Amino acid sequence: MWRSKLGGVYSKAEIEAMDGAMHAKLSALRKLPENRVCADCGAQGTVWAIVNHGVFVCMRCGALHRSLGTHVSVPKGCTGTYLWGPDEVQAMIENGNAKSNARLGGERIPRPPPGASDDVMVRHLKDKYERRVWAVAPASPPPQAPPY
Repeated sequence: MWRSKLGGVYSKAEIEAMDGAMHAKLSALRKLPENRVCADCGAQGTVWAIVNHGVFVCMRCGALHRSLGTHVSVPKGCTGTYLWGPDEVQAMIENGNAKSNARLGGERIPRPPPGASDDVMVRHLKDKYERRVWAVAPASPPPQAPPY
């Protein structure tokens, strides 16, 4: 059995058989304009995904996400030998950098300056993903009509 980083359980043979198709989908997603740049620092080129947030990030931000712990970020390489489960790829399809950043605060999210130290970047990532400092509050449901 093989378990995805999101908890899906599949047979190892099934996952290995789907490997080419899963990587083709990831490659196509990474080529979308909004996913070509890192969701966190804006650097060109994305080689990591943060599957629980559905964002694509650069090598540096991927490494910094790894330091946050899996209770905050679940990073996974988009290239190489990493196996991807259908649930993980679906999370990336349903989210992506534009949707996730909009949900986490959109234009209110300040981008750290180029060359920001690792400490500054880690603080930014914690504010964005753990503390959700700039997140848009979910819309409240419409009031229910009283029963007749």
